[in-house]
Parts: sequence; C-alpha cells; structure tokens
Amino acid sequence: MTDEPLNAGGWTPKKPPPSGDGEPAPKPRRFWWRFTLASVLIIAISAAATATSALLYVDSIANALGGNHKLHDKLEKALADVHPGEPQTILILGSDHRANEAEGEPARSDTTMLVRLNPDLNMISVMSIPRDLKVEIPGYGTEKFNAAYSYGGPKLTLQVVKELTGLQVNHVINVDFLGFVRAVDAIGCVYVDVDRRYYHSNVGLPPSEQYSAINIQPGYQKLCGKKALEYVRYRHTDTDIVRSARQQDFLTDARQRVSLNDLLFDQSHLTDILTEYTQSDINATGSLLELLKLAVACRNATINKVHFPAELSPSFVYASESAIHEAAEDFLGEGSQSEAGSEAAPTEKKHKAKKGRKHKKPRRHKPKVKVAKPGDDGLVPAREMGEAEAEAAARKVGGGFPIFYPTRLPAGAAFVESDPYEHLIDPRVYRFKEDDGNLHLAYKMVAVIDEADGLHYFGVQGIRGWPDPPILHDPTVSEEIHGREYEIFGDGEQIKMVAWHRGENTYWIANDLEQSLGNEQMVGMARSADLMMGKKKAKKKDRRQP
Repeated sequence: MTDEPLNAGGWTPKKPPPSGDGEPAPKPRRFWWRFTLASVLIIAISAAATATSALLYVDSIANALGGNHKLHDKLEKALADVHPGEPQTILILGSDHRANEAEGEPARSDTTMLVRLNPDLNMISVMSIPRDLKVEIPGYGTEKFNAAYSYGGPKLTLQVVKELTGLQVNHVINVDFLGFVRAVDAIGCVYVDVDRRYYHSNVGLPPSEQYSAINIQPGYQKLCGKKALEYVRYRHTDTDIVRSARQQDFLTDARQRVSLNDLLFDQSHLTDILTEYTQSDINATGSLLELLKLAVACRNATINKVHFPAELSPSFVYASESAIHEAAEDFLGEGSQSEAGSEAAPTEKKHKAKKGRKHKKPRRHKPKVKVAKPGDDGLVPAREMGEAEAEAAARKVGGGFPIFYPTRLPAGAAFVESDPYEHLIDPRVYRFKEDDGNLHLAYKMVAVIDEADGLHYFGVQGIRGWPDPPILHDPTVSEEIHGREYEIFGDGEQIKMVAWHRGENTYWIANDLEQSLGNEQMVGMARSADLMMGKKKAKKKDRRQP
C-alpha cells in the first residue's frame, strides 16, 4: 500500500503509483498494520461454536462484527443468499478504515482475500487478489485493483470482485489492521518457516527512501504480533504474487496454532478486538450461527490455496479472463460444475433448488510423488557446495547434532552465503523455545535461484530434539524411498515440503513461496541429502542414503 496521504480538503482520491511494487515507499504513517484476520476470525468462531455457552458468545460476536448497520445496509442487495448448510464465500478486506476515518481521509485497502468454507468437499479455499491487478472500475475506468476501495469502499470493491471473478459472495468482513498484532498474540503467536532474511533499516536514509523497518532471520520460528505483521505485509523487494503466497502460508500456519481453550476462556478479549477493528454485513445471530456451523464442519478441512494467475509488468499485474475463470473454478473446488463465470448465479440457484442433493466426494489434493533417477530429476550435482554449507553449520553446532545437506540442487541454484547487510552469515544456526519451554538447536540453509520473474528462495531446515513440530502435522503423503521414510506435504498437486527424521531430530526441504520447484526436484533433493556429524563428516554414510 502507498502510505502517502490522499489529497485532503474536499478530497480527491489519489491513484496508486504506476511504477508498481518495485518503487520505494515513502515514510510510513502510524497506521501501518495490514494483513487479513481471516484465519483468526474463522478459527475463533469455530472455537466458540463448540462451547456450552456458544449461543451467548455467538450473539456477542454478531454484535461485535456488525457494529452499526451501515455496512450491512450498503451491501445487503449485492450479497448472495445461501440456504442453511450450503458452502459460503467470504470477502476479507484489509484496510486502514478506522484510522483514516478518524483523520477525515478516505480509507485505503492493502489486502483482498476470498475465503470459501465448503464442508461438502471438506475444503477451505483461499485466493488473494493482487492489489496492482489491472481492472476496470465502474465509473472510474482502468485502474489498479486497490483503487476501488479508495473510490467506493467495500461496496465498490465487492462489485469489482464479482465482475472480475464471476463468483457469488455471501459475506464481507472489513478489517482494520490496527488489530492484527493483538489478534496474533491472542492465538499464542504463529510458527512460521521463514524462507529468507527480511531486513530493512531507515537509519541514515532520506524520507523518500524510507519504508517500514524489518529484521527477521530465516528459519522455523514463532512470530508474534509486530514481527508477524512485518513478515506478512512486506512487499518492497517482492512482487504482489510472492506477497500473496506468503500471506496464504501464514493463514495456514495460523490455523494450526489456535488453542481452543485460550479462545474460549478469553472471549471478552476477542470480542473487544472484533468490536474495535472489524466491520461486517453480519449483524444477526442467525447468520453468524450458520457461518459457525460451516466453520466447525470444516475444522479438519484441507486448505486449498489458489494462486491467482497473475503476470507481472512494470506498471500493473495482468491476468486474462480465461485464466481468472480457471482460478475461480479451482477456488470453488467443483470443476465445471461451479458457479464461476457467466453461469454463476443460475448454477448456484440450481444447487439451492435441489433439496437433499447428494454431496460430491471431496476432491483429493495429492501431489504426484515420482521417484526419478539422478540425472532425470531436474537436478545437478552440488556435493561440494552442500558440504561446505554443512561444514559451516557443523562448526557453529559444535557436535551432537547431525547435519543433513543436499548433494544435488536445481541448475543455477546457490546457497546464500551472506546477506548484503552483513548481519548474518548463512547457514543460520540458532536456538528457540517451543510452547512448553523446551529449547531447541536448529539450522537453516537458504538457497536461491535467480529467474526472470525474480529471486526464488528455498531451503533446508534441521531441528534437534523436536520430532513433531506443528509444521509437520497432517502430512499429505508418506513414502518410503530407499529405506528412508519421508513425509510429503502438498499444496494442491505441488509438493511444498519433504521431511524426514533421524531419531528425535527433524529435517525438511521447503519449496519457495510460489512452489516453483517441481515435484521430482523436491523429492530428488531430499533423497540426495547426505549426513555430516558435528565438526567432522560421518565416517559411515547414512545407510538410508540412496
């Protein structure tokens, strides 16, 4: 988001800058808390529905979300009705609405995310719309997507989303991100596998080159309030696509972190957050209760993260109509039987008319695990490079913690040996505490590939003495390959992560945020992982190593 003020004094909305995300942002204002609370809201209301005092809590949340009835009255006619038990689509808007409202300035949006609760398919779909997407805004012409909020708030944004995707939307939740820090802390923070170093300091920089400071090291760690927000909102050296992927990953991680007991025993605190920082069309207990039932039905659902089909340019993000239609179908999870596109409304009405219709079987999202021979897996030999990285980690570890390193990497990949700010020499070796207070030694090797669309970071993580970190809950597939047991985690049909264990120690290789590495490459790197013990290479090769 551009943090410079819109024209004051009989305001005229200022257009987003034409130069895109690569342009250095001006000095940030104090209203910089930006990201979606979709995960917090969905999980919070799911927790409430399981409590014995659910109905009283539902009523308080409905009042908190609804606030006054202005948003409901503005959007009521534009939102699709839904029969009890049917899937629902929620539009989550991240804005500085309350902040700007207090200053007499127009609100601006930073994040737009569609979330669909579909118990029929046991699926929660998530799709972000790029802020710099080139769209037609009714009454204003060709603009960047996030300009719709400045011109017409949630109502105009909803109209653009519907015309763009052809999707029916059932509810809108508008979040002011001054509440993000409090909400993340309320769920006990979030464990995140940070892909690379995120660093920016404004010290010594002129105002024109200043933007939000950040200092987050790579590796698996717990991010709380302010740090979590810095991580998800960062965009100044990333594209809209990478930023959206990072936000979707954070939503998935947040869903794993919620403690039902904490939420249930701190209901007034959560309601205070919703009251102060959230508005919605939901202003009746009945409407919220139906949404709660869906959320509870989807409590163990697969997260279907749909990557918006965007193409980058210096000024805009582009997407073809056909590509958006395909993404909408993927979001619905119903293929050609969806309400996407021009048949959106008739199809949904047809589904509503069929009372007692048979539910479709959930679509299984499993990556294709193909074990290719070395040389056919898209990788090249990299033992010398990997061994040097492992030796550097072993020197820091000092002993007692076996270091795995890949001996094969994608062509053109290299380990990040030092960051440009000289605050970190990779690989990073560090210690962190888990929830029960246990202290773990860990290392993170960061690798990078320079592609035409930018830098892609992937990495190798090792943790001593923690066999079941939250990130390894619920693997998509388990495979034994050449004597080593692998846990494989999919993002749709794409492999996101491949993990394995040695005793109580845990290791994994993580794909980049856009999942650009192929499945054969991911499996091939994990298979190639060799072992170094402490300061010296193991005398005997791990027998499970093919």
